[in-house]
Amino acid sequence: MLAYIAKRILAAVPTLLLVYTMVFLIAHVTPGSPWDVGSNRPMEPSVKEALDAKFQLDQPLYVQYVDYLSGALQGDFGPSYRDQSRSVADIITTFLPVSLKLGAAALLLAIIIGLPLGTLAALTTHRYIDMAIRMLSTLGTSMPTYVVTSVLIVTFSVGLGWLPTFGFKGIFSASAIIPVLSLALAPMAAIIRYFRTSMREVMHMDFVQTARAKGIRPIHVIVRHMGRNALIPIVTVVGAYASYVLVGSFFVESIAGIPGFGRYFVLAVSARDYPVIIGTTLVYAVFVIVFNLIVDVSYFLLDPRVRVDQAG
Repeated sequence: MLAYIAKRILAAVPTLLLVYTMVFLIAHVTPGSPWDVGSNRPMEPSVKEALDAKFQLDQPLYVQYVDYLSGALQGDFGPSYRDQSRSVADIITTFLPVSLKLGAAALLLAIIIGLPLGTLAALTTHRYIDMAIRMLSTLGTSMPTYVVTSVLIVTFSVGLGWLPTFGFKGIFSASAIIPVLSLALAPMAAIIRYFRTSMREVMHMDFVQTARAKGIRPIHVIVRHMGRNALIPIVTVVGAYASYVLVGSFFVESIAGIPGFGRYFVLAVSARDYPVIIGTTLVYAVFVIVFNLIVDVSYFLLDPRVRVDQAG
């Protein structure tokens, strides 16, 4: 198992290098300059040359590529062009925790609601209950997060006045309700759909019938025998959504005014802040790789067949 994890970590190195190369080239090859953004008057050429020299943008592209990569390997992502008083590392440590808190709350809410509803939809004999839950799942899957966020703000903030329309005052404040609900809807809908299907496949298997024939209590059959085996595809769903919601949604944070990682990335792209764009993209890539690894390890722990294959 440890050898497998070590191989996956080593395999992540060329992936991260490829991501860095692509983002670096896209950011630097795109016509224009970071100093052309945010001003109505053209900047004096001498000032632009001085700024290029200060941030080493006058160096050949391959020199910039190697220098930034060397710094990034040591945890130094350079200064921000947009906010020159702060480094990219400072920006990441300031804004990423906000997105992590919102994303973790949304993912937890999606699991807490999604698993019971998926179970109910799979086991119920009332087709209207199943139909209602499937409609909720379809609605959550098909509606973009920016639409959900806008509808919630118009309904609960503007219309009813129950919640703030903009800003963030902590994960346990009322300002977190709309962004958490918006982020939770899509993963919750996916969990309901996949868990319902998986439970329906498992419920007719021999080991479940055997457990019922032994007189084991129905709740234990559902939780221990059906639920555990039906969880395997859910691990993939949760892992895929985790890397998406934990680093922040660009749309949700921008619409709701959340000072998070995703919103700052949008501002960095608008300002052509190369170091921030590259640094935040690398952080996102690391999250995707880590969660893919967690999903694979979870398969190993949940499915005995995977353990047999690894041992072979």
